[in-house]
Amino acid sequence: MSDKIAHNLRKMFDLWRSLQLHTSMSFRATVFRRSCSLVLLLAWIGAPAAHGQLKTSPIAFANEDAITTTLVTAPNLAVGSGSGSGAPVQWLKVEFHYGTTALVTKDYPYVDSIEFKVWVEGVDPFAPNTTQPSGKGVAVALTGSVTYINVPMARDLYGVFYVSSAVLARYSDRVEDFDRKFDVHVEAYVGGVLVDEVNKNKEADPLKWFVPLKVVPDLVYRQDQCPFIVSDPDRYPMIKPTPAP
Repeated sequence: MSDKIAHNLRKMFDLWRSLQLHTSMSFRATVFRRSCSLVLLLAWIGAPAAHGQLKTSPIAFANEDAITTTLVTAPNLAVGSGSGSGAPVQWLKVEFHYGTTALVTKDYPYVDSIEFKVWVEGVDPFAPNTTQPSGKGVAVALTGSVTYINVPMARDLYGVFYVSSAVLARYSDRVEDFDRKFDVHVEAYVGGVLVDEVNKNKEADPLKWFVPLKVVPDLVYRQDQCPFIVSDPDRYPMIKPTPAP
């Protein structure tokens, strides 16, 4: 057995032990633990990384803290005295950090269009057929997408998604789970081709934690689909306009 294979075996064994010992980890970790078999283990050892930047990618996610999640208070857009619903509510803000690569040149310092897709881990505590060790809930992946246009040549570029307070309450026992516990996966597409992808956590993820989860689509919003349309107007590229019906 080569030193490289032995090293990879030790890493996978350590990861397996950590998942066995720490049952309070996220649902992604639970799915990973259940799915990991000897066949998949050997395939992972002999195969290259299952995700990462395409060599011909005009963009790349940041190496550190590419995805950050925070709970933020929605701006009050009510008009008139006495308007509003009372106490402020918190939304989940998912911001991702990326930049253009050497493929974007001074002769044409823009990427015409980049589509970003997102998967946000959650749990449906009311699902009848539980998949969780606790006996409560089914692991889900909340999804959404945004397309930015005329993205300039720059090292530090940002994009953003939001999840409403109502969705946070529906798909978690505690709102704080979305900021502290659940994972997030973001993919970038140029011309319909996947060019880079990143997870909020820094673990190797050859099985893609979100693939086996129950998908709940269109509950992760673009900035122009929620009250945060008025926030940080110059921080993010222009969103591709939605065609008129």
